[in-house]
Amino acid sequence: MRNTTSMLNRRTFVAGAGAVLGAGAMGSAQASETGDTELDVSDRPTLVAHRGFADIHPENTVSAFEFASEGETDDAADRRRADWIELDVYPTCDGEIAVFHDEELGDLTDTEGIVYEQFAETVFSAEVLESGQTIPTLRESMDAIPEKIGVNIDIKAGSPDVEMGRVEDPEAEREEWEWLETVIEIAGEYDNELLFSTFWEGALATVSEIAPELAAAYLLDESIEEGLSVTEKYDCEAINPPLEMIQGTPFFEEEFEDIDLVSEAHSLGVPVNVWTINTWYECERLIEAGVDGLITDYSELLRWGASQ
Repeated sequence: MRNTTSMLNRRTFVAGAGAVLGAGAMGSAQASETGDTELDVSDRPTLVAHRGFADIHPENTVSAFEFASEGETDDAADRRRADWIELDVYPTCDGEIAVFHDEELGDLTDTEGIVYEQFAETVFSAEVLESGQTIPTLRESMDAIPEKIGVNIDIKAGSPDVEMGRVEDPEAEREEWEWLETVIEIAGEYDNELLFSTFWEGALATVSEIAPELAAAYLLDESIEEGLSVTEKYDCEAINPPLEMIQGTPFFEEEFEDIDLVSEAHSLGVPVNVWTINTWYECERLIEAGVDGLITDYSELLRWGASQ
């Protein structure tokens, strides 16, 4: 069984003549004799540790990233390490970069306040879930992740003055996303494969402007059609939807458009990394649907299918 560490170049495609695949991002394409588009699913999906496997470890902490980096790459192993680690970033009010998911500190730490309104000293002394671990800086987090493991940096809003999802004029928000220059500078000091993902178009536009060579992904929320449109607009290297958007699975919700997201993304040469997966059953059904990456809170979810 083959496993690979990349969210960006994982599967082998066999495509019909009408499909257009990015040779750099997704590997080689071939025309099938029938003209149908098929996906070789003999390999398993990329395993992405959501906040460092958040339901096993104190989320978004150095210890979580260290533990998520340990183990084997075989899905059937007693301890499966992450191929990639997903973490979240916010700025502090004095310009440092914190790794934390919630806008409010109070639900997960012993400190109150909005992350981007607090000084670094306050944020980085906050204890996470009574674990003895404090909120780390981005540099501390990157130091804890071996370079063989990719890092998906999930960009949160560092200001109340930005709009989630699509915006009419991303450039109008540019000043509010200035702190991403620091994020990109710090991440660029490391040799890990990187993917920058976000729900905010303004953030995506800023990353594209600052460093167009960096891999980016749009996080989908309300609309499949919108997600594909933004992905094409910014020439994203991946697309990260919730599992409720994946047709052909029991989880697809009819409120979404009648669009086969996996098929559409693959026709663009874009891998599909799905969040947040918390059961082996979800894993197996999503693998059958052809998704490329599973973003999960648990490390051993793939073991059941791999052992059959």
